[in-house]
Amino acid sequence: MKWTTAVRTLEEVAQRCAHVSAQPAAIVPLRVVEAWVHGALLGPRAEEVPDDGGVAVALVADVPAAACAWGSRPPGTGQWLAASGLARRPVSLVLRPAGVPVANHAVRRPVRFWSAAEGVDAAVLAAVREGEGERLRPPEPAPAELAARLEAELELALAQLRRTGADYAAHRWDPGSPLARADALSEAALGYLELLDARGRLAP
Repeated sequence: MKWTTAVRTLEEVAQRCAHVSAQPAAIVPLRVVEAWVHGALLGPRAEEVPDDGGVAVALVADVPAAACAWGSRPPGTGQWLAASGLARRPVSLVLRPAGVPVANHAVRRPVRFWSAAEGVDAAVLAAVREGEGERLRPPEPAPAELAARLEAELELALAQLRRTGADYAAHRWDPGSPLARADALSEAALGYLELLDARGRLAP
């Protein structure tokens, strides 16, 4: 993806987050309260941005951590994506729960560029546009802190895997399509395995 295209896409994410945030909760129950950019778009500037699924963005949802285990989608995500239109844009989205650090093994040194409380951070978008996002990034967490975060996320991911596995087993033969439950189970399993691999890479 061209650098200029990637920056325009990031600006579009901010605009669409703001648009959905203005919708009543009765229409879009999931409330996304922050958007953070991470990955190659934080610089340095290049002609092309690696297109590994699109511009890397972490969305913070106002849900408990238990409802947003790594790799899984909290209830209402589908409605939010439909309202925002971002499912059809070149954006690689991950959902993070409010009240815990956004950064983890995959979302490294992210920078917030939109919030429901403060709107678009024009200074961040300007820095990203110029390829100077690196100066805005926080430091990497200490190894012990990252390991503790991984353990906490593994606990949540295992609980999510157990819940979705039990739900799939209990309702597998119910009338209708089992695809939604199968997708949830797959997401939970893949998220848990990714965290296990990340912990293994941290091992001395």
